[in-house]
Amino acid sequence: MASLPVILHERMGYWSRHLRSRLQGWSLRWLESRSSANLTSALVGTSCPIVLIDLGHRPRAGLEDLDRAIQAAPNALVLVIDPERQEGVAPLARELGATHVISGVAPPPVVATLLMRWIPLARQRNESQGWAREVPPEPEPEPWNWLAPLLAELSAPPRLTPTPFKSS
Repeated sequence: MASLPVILHERMGYWSRHLRSRLQGWSLRWLESRSSANLTSALVGTSCPIVLIDLGHRPRAGLEDLDRAIQAAPNALVLVIDPERQEGVAPLARELGATHVISGVAPPPVVATLLMRWIPLARQRNESQGWAREVPPEPEPEPWNWLAPLLAELSAPPRLTPTPFKSS
């Protein structure tokens, strides 16, 4: 089974930290984008990706990115998060093509639950479309990587601890 692309478009990596652990059992390919160009290149060749766009403090730039995302992948399931709950942003995001908009506080468990509902739907849409760029699964960590911290510790010069001076 091919990995389903989940694109997290945000400035700080907050959603990546919170969602990867909650959706660990699913066959997903996590892609993070910080700029419009990254978002567009992540969407190229996808049929029905899941996209999360966090508007942060820049709603206009985020809505422009939403418009670009919908143009690049019209069947995408897009969640827009407007943490500042700015007036008029939610209806405009829906008009631009957002599947769902959360205004104000968006607790990670709520967002993860929503994405869990979307994953089977996105897979079904991908299969019915009959095309999509093959997204390779995330690379498995190399088996020797768990040894790296130990090897670094062993190769470090020994630490000398000063002994207190005792006068006789």
